[in-house]
Amino acid sequence: MEETQHSFNLTSSFDQRFSLVVFASLCLTSFLAWPLLDSLLYHLIKALFFSFMLLFFIHQFLQLKSWHCQFVLNGAGEGRLQGEERFKLTQKAFVSPFICLFYIEADEKLTLMIVWSDMCDDTSYRNLCRLLLASKG
Repeated sequence: MEETQHSFNLTSSFDQRFSLVVFASLCLTSFLAWPLLDSLLYHLIKALFFSFMLLFFIHQFLQLKSWHCQFVLNGAGEGRLQGEERFKLTQKAFVSPFICLFYIEADEKLTLMIVWSDMCDDTSYRNLCRLLLASKG
């Protein structure tokens, strides 16, 4: 008898965008720690790095508007991504009321999955947390 499959449909969330903004702010403020030098080439390189990073984070933020992920997971820690790619849970998951962190292995590739609590409805998030805690990964 096959185990019950739970379907999860994740969409971009406020917490996901907020964490990107915080990370971008941390990276961009690190330029304040660069030493002060009176070289035009140094200032040009610093400005280029800053501009590239700023554009990269703006691009990532805009990409989040259309981000979504669908997957199916069962109690044995096995599942399927939206493209019919099969995966299994590995390692121990971190579960909290705000975020779940877990690793999936698909085609011998290990991927960290980060699921914020507001990426799906409350019932789906609770089901995901239960499945992650029950899995032996």
